[in-house]
Amino acid sequence: MAAISFTARRWVVRTAILLLFATVIAVWLGLSGLSAQRHLQAARAALDTARQALLDGRPQEARAAVVRAGKDTARARALTDDPVWKATAALPYVGVTLKAVRAVVAGADDLSRVVLPGAVAAAESLSPQTLRRADGSFDLARIKAAAPEVHASALAAQGVRDRLGRPAGPVVGAVATAQRQLAAQVDQVVDLLGSADRTLKLAPALLGSDRARRYLVLVQQSAESRGTGGLIGGFAVIEAEAGQLRTVDQGSNADLENGAVAVPPGVPASYVDLYGGDGALELWQNVNLSPDLPTVARVVEALWQAQGGKPLDGVIALDSVALASILRGTSPLVVGDLTVAPDRLVEFLAVEQYRGVSGNRDRGVRKDLLSDFAVAAAATLSSPGSDTRALVRGLAEAVTSGHLRMTSRDSLLQPGLRAAEVDGALPGGAGPLAFPVVSNATGGKLDYFLDRSVVYLAGPCQGVRRPSSISVRLTNQAPAEGLPPYMTVRNVDGVSTESTDSGVVLRVYGTPGSRLIRATLDGRPLTMDAVGSAPYLSYGVEAGIPQWFLTLDLPRGKPRQLVLQLAEPTVPGQARIPVQPLSRPLGVRVAVPAC
Repeated sequence: MAAISFTARRWVVRTAILLLFATVIAVWLGLSGLSAQRHLQAARAALDTARQALLDGRPQEARAAVVRAGKDTARARALTDDPVWKATAALPYVGVTLKAVRAVVAGADDLSRVVLPGAVAAAESLSPQTLRRADGSFDLARIKAAAPEVHASALAAQGVRDRLGRPAGPVVGAVATAQRQLAAQVDQVVDLLGSADRTLKLAPALLGSDRARRYLVLVQQSAESRGTGGLIGGFAVIEAEAGQLRTVDQGSNADLENGAVAVPPGVPASYVDLYGGDGALELWQNVNLSPDLPTVARVVEALWQAQGGKPLDGVIALDSVALASILRGTSPLVVGDLTVAPDRLVEFLAVEQYRGVSGNRDRGVRKDLLSDFAVAAAATLSSPGSDTRALVRGLAEAVTSGHLRMTSRDSLLQPGLRAAEVDGALPGGAGPLAFPVVSNATGGKLDYFLDRSVVYLAGPCQGVRRPSSISVRLTNQAPAEGLPPYMTVRNVDGVSTESTDSGVVLRVYGTPGSRLIRATLDGRPLTMDAVGSAPYLSYGVEAGIPQWFLTLDLPRGKPRQLVLQLAEPTVPGQARIPVQPLSRPLGVRVAVPAC
């Protein structure tokens, strides 16, 4: 009996000691965890300050804020890196959460002390005050000097993302939230630094560091849609040499001479089959029916040289949205007796410029006006008096929004343009894809009012194929009255009328290897047989990508919906939804499991 009592007391004592030990550990973890949390909050505030300082052009203040953030994250890391934390994190169940905490703290510390200092230093060396010389040219030596540091920061950011990973099991909600937030922030940093890395590698050659380069800038009018964005309304020729940009030619589409050209090298037979019958190899107004800018550019170069133009090193396609972004922060543009502020440029070029247009003479004046705006944008790039910070921000916005794209056959330029996904090429690879593209079919200027949305759904990753659907909805939201007659021209079968009804050719690109099971238009079955005047579906393949297309009337205010039911290959990768650059954004909904 005494032995039993002694054993019981010993068990109680041991249990009490273990409980006391566990309590001490819990208290220590709690206190150090709270302290680490306070340091992380302070670091986050400092990084917010740094971000805003960079945006405002105060790199020295940004650098000081990053240093403060690094001190706080270092302290937080030390608090969660002691033997108690390490030992407890190795335990089952509870250790998963503690391990996740340590991963969050380590990721924040690496971001603050390894990734951002180099990036901020590069930003400081490329400040708006030093990026351009007094004559307006870009300082290529500074750009080249900053490139290695940005590259190292980009690699370090990728390493942080790789190490952050995912927790090995369920974690406490607050910790899971913190990990998701940090992962999202790291993703942003990786994307931004990756973009900066590619830009700095590309910029010297782009700006003519090794030799003079010549670019044809196509100003697209997205109120009359085409595959790459819009009808070519004007152009400018820009030459770049030793960091200096200058405009050497400019004009409207009236100055672009039509005429058939031989199929240029590199233009596939599928392009000729799909678009050749509509004049894509002879008419400037139809040269960009395809959304594949690299292929379009080859035909553009052939047409340009056929009318006596000098060889080109690249083709740039932009629209009024890009022009407005580039010119934001500049004074109102004065062209003739017109004064247009940059924030009004999109609406002006889409609608207001057409008021009072009647007859060929008025149209010629309007076309000259378009080219004048293109030259004004080009002048902003080379003017020593322009706001460099606003210019760089505007260019970045135009590129990231997809409203400015560039392609080149130059071996120094095109790989970088392709890697940055700014060359306007059709998507490569076999991954899941849904890409709606419209081209105006009636000659009016109503696509400024076109609402678009796409819904892409797919089944689970089972079997060789899985069911999927692509639903595209188009709505012509043009006002019933008040538009200039030039906008409401409607040409159908050689007959010209005025109407706020429009029409487009809608093309829907899908995952390579997909098979069409069923198609409906506004809920009614759609066949691939031409019967009378009823809409019918056609099929083609471009760059290895299947497309289904039809001509579609768009009565004002009436939604039209095309639904494709497909059997698509079960292939790895995230769903891709490229966006054709038009005036209004594309609505997107995706529910496609990544395989």
